[in-house]
Amino acid sequence: MAIAKRTDILGQDMLATYRVTDGRWEDLDLDTFTRPLSGALVTDLGAVQGVNNAVQSVIHRIKTVKGELADLGHPEYGSRHHELIGEPNSVHNRNLVKLYLLQALALEPRIEKIHKAEIVFDHQRAPDQVRIDLTLSFVGEETPANLVIPFSFEGAV
Repeated sequence: MAIAKRTDILGQDMLATYRVTDGRWEDLDLDTFTRPLSGALVTDLGAVQGVNNAVQSVIHRIKTVKGELADLGHPEYGSRHHELIGEPNSVHNRNLVKLYLLQALALEPRIEKIHKAEIVFDHQRAPDQVRIDLTLSFVGEETPANLVIPFSFEGAV
């Protein structure tokens, strides 16, 4: 019964696969699997639930430009940090990245607590890039999840 309740809270969705596997969560496709059915092999869509779905949902919310889904009835979904592409990697703009992310995450009902939201900057290695380090607790889960998401003020990592 506890598993069913957690699925109700954290949800279930189609499983996304990202072809770029270095943490950028780019080039999304739906995951599929093949299984036998009545003597033949059929391909079906994969599913994700619980904490893995909550993590996937947070990634999608952050990767979506706020307002992009307005025509589908979700004008507040997404983040505004994409507006900073093309701007200088300054303290002010790094603070805006954090603010916009916190605003987006505040609308995610599966997040119980944001333990850490840091914008990490290494001027020597990547002067136009930052790393977004998040530690989140999801509703009904004891163990926090850690996410690391790169962001480039130039628009490409």
